[in-house]
Amino acid sequence: MLNWIKFITAFVLTLITVIAITVFYNANKPIASVKKSAEDMVIQSGQITAVTDVQPYNGTSSLVTVFGKNEEGEQVAVFVQKTEADQFEEVKLKNGITAKEAMKIVVDEQKPDKVLHVLLGLEENEPIWEVAFKNESGKLNYVYVRFKDGKWSKRILNL
Repeated sequence: MLNWIKFITAFVLTLITVIAITVFYNANKPIASVKKSAEDMVIQSGQITAVTDVQPYNGTSSLVTVFGKNEEGEQVAVFVQKTEADQFEEVKLKNGITAKEAMKIVVDEQKPDKVLHVLLGLEENEPIWEVAFKNESGKLNYVYVRFKDGKWSKRILNL
């Protein structure tokens, strides 16, 4: 009888593990596909020769930001919004503030408890850093800092 209990327990735990892994794998497939597609389109357009990072961004419109080096060796970020475009909007990273600088601007003023992410995206055709964080009361906050000058663009506080 004890052997049956051990077997059933091991079987149930194995089954739960397999189901959890399958669910998480399948849940990640769509975003992985979109990121790979954006990466391929930017390389085909010739705007980036070597990709260093790919980030999805969901603001007023959804897009994928692809970071990498162009033919001149400059660090650039390319914003992929449309799948049928030949060229995509891009910014040279040296022409604006970094993610760390954007985070420091927010940390200095808002004193967040935990920074969740810092993403580069487009709002109203202007490159911005989206800094998401939780404050000391555990409420979610989004702050948008302009890429070119580090000034506040908008704040969504205490969600």
